[in-house]
Amino acid sequence: MMFEPKRIHPVGMILSFARMIKSYIIPAIVFFFVGSNDRFDLYFIIGGCCLALLIVVTSILEWWKFTYWFEDGELRIKHGIFVTKKRYIPIERIQTINISAGIVQQLFRLVKVQVETAGTGIEAEAVLSAIKKQDADRIQEVLAEYKQEIKKPSLIEEDQTIPQEQTVYKMKMKDLLVAASTSSGIGVIISAVAAFVSQFDELISFEKIFERFDFLTHASITLYAILVFIGFFIAWILSIIGVLLKYAYFTVVKEEDEIRISRGIFEKSQVSIPLKRIQAIKIVQNPLRQLLGYKTVYIESAGGSAVDEGTSTILFPVVSKHEVSMLMEQFVPLFKQNSRLHRLPIRSKKRYMIRKVLPAIALILPLIYFFQPWGYTSLILIPICLVWGYYSYKDAGWNIEGDQMQLAFRRVSKTDILVYRNRLQSVKTKTSYFQKKYSLQTFECTIKTGLVGNSFPVKDMDNRDTDKIISWYSYETGK
Repeated sequence: MMFEPKRIHPVGMILSFARMIKSYIIPAIVFFFVGSNDRFDLYFIIGGCCLALLIVVTSILEWWKFTYWFEDGELRIKHGIFVTKKRYIPIERIQTINISAGIVQQLFRLVKVQVETAGTGIEAEAVLSAIKKQDADRIQEVLAEYKQEIKKPSLIEEDQTIPQEQTVYKMKMKDLLVAASTSSGIGVIISAVAAFVSQFDELISFEKIFERFDFLTHASITLYAILVFIGFFIAWILSIIGVLLKYAYFTVVKEEDEIRISRGIFEKSQVSIPLKRIQAIKIVQNPLRQLLGYKTVYIESAGGSAVDEGTSTILFPVVSKHEVSMLMEQFVPLFKQNSRLHRLPIRSKKRYMIRKVLPAIALILPLIYFFQPWGYTSLILIPICLVWGYYSYKDAGWNIEGDQMQLAFRRVSKTDILVYRNRLQSVKTKTSYFQKKYSLQTFECTIKTGLVGNSFPVKDMDNRDTDKIISWYSYETGK
């Protein structure tokens, strides 16, 4: 074990400085443009220099006072500038060690280590922002050694122990391209552009831009359609590049009782998830990937910080539906997807379709009233929502096999949840006035993930089906 207190690398000062500057930069920009006279500008510059100096001094002191070490089965951290704080994290409570490397860390051959426990909420229990890769490996070795000690296998078991081989999955280039071209990142790109424009609309001279493109006011609808297509195409290309950079070199390694997932080019990350921490498996197909025959597999795990991808960790970003069962057998053999589900009763179909169409009608009516004649084109939403409602009904269902329950539902993407009875935090049913008339209920189960847990509902199930599931679950809880 490591006993000598250690500091993080001096690069940690730069990261701390950047983090504090980031929190002040937007208010500073707004404050600067509010001022309008030379005297204000002088005071602003002096104040900015004093603030920058204060941040530099704070960053240095924060780095100097931060130390970490292992002692008596605990990870101990001492920090604080004016008030000294000590944190003691028992090793047995540590669930995962997540290792990542941003651009700054990679320049100095360092890594960032996040320590997560079962009770971790929004943020990691402890963060070592810049340490050497050897030190990160040593931390993992200490955890492995401690776990081996508490197992205390007998001499006979030790003699019969056979070293386990690693099971490795590396994402193929073909699958990476499919993941990039079928991701929903285009929405993120468009939202980011819209947010930027809304935040800086006072600084951008839209009048001059509109004057330059004044000729478009007399353009045909065909030209508008072409320009919109080009805009979406550019956003699609940018989203492809983003996904390629994010999931390049995506590798999954299963070794003994944990799964390690690593990925990325510019920002490399590695996540370790103990098998015992897995609460459920989520299998998702967005409409395009479903059409092409691909699925995305997520791990829903207990604890963990919600900083990166929330409580869901991608196990396989994109994999052919024919390979899912084989890969799950290798990496998470406890969970098995069943293609045969108990479907919803036929009387639920009308409710699913009406539920999708009503919001569309509420949007269509004002569009038709205020934007004639082009508002009538919004009527196309009605058949789209009817098809959406039909497939939401068609894809929903449930299945129980032994101690495992499988729920299937569709919001936009088709989702299957695989969860074991002893991993469920709670189950409940809800019945509205209209559901009661048709002997239907909404079933919902909750698992422990992150700070507040995660719930998965299936609407308009037959009362007898929900009774079967409740009976299956109550049998376990009543033991």
